[in-house]
Amino acid sequence: MTTDVGFLYAMAGVSMSVASIAGLVVAFRRTGTWAAHDLYRLRQIVEWGFANAVLALSVFPFAGVTGSEAAALRVAGAVALAYLIVNVVLLLRRRGAMRASVPVTPYVVLVDVSAIMLTTASAILGTMTAWELALIALVLRPMIAFVWVLSTLRSETDA
Repeated sequence: MTTDVGFLYAMAGVSMSVASIAGLVVAFRRTGTWAAHDLYRLRQIVEWGFANAVLALSVFPFAGVTGSEAAALRVAGAVALAYLIVNVVLLLRRRGAMRASVPVTPYVVLVDVSAIMLTTASAILGTMTAWELALIALVLRPMIAFVWVLSTLRSETDA
């Protein structure tokens, strides 16, 4: 099996686009103050977008170091799993430190559990299919945060 280079580059591009979406959200809300939960989610969008771009591109240097595509995918899966666990723990700590309540939707739980399962599968199996599915699950996370923030925006005439 050969590495699907086009897919990995596309995922890196999509991840960077998702990270830049936070700028659009800021542009949408030109007046007023930001709610704590909106800032919490905006930070998620940027952090996950940047991390996902790095993870998508990491397979190339890992393959050079390990000399094997399967080993590179295992390493990338393990790194992604470690990032995911650390990030979820940090998000929970940030959420607990906030005065305002930040609801956790069933979609977030579903995507997080899927991402954990798929990065684990990639770390164990070392297959491109598992890695591609893991990247898709990882890029869904900031997309959910983006949709949540958009749902809280009101037009300036509504305010």
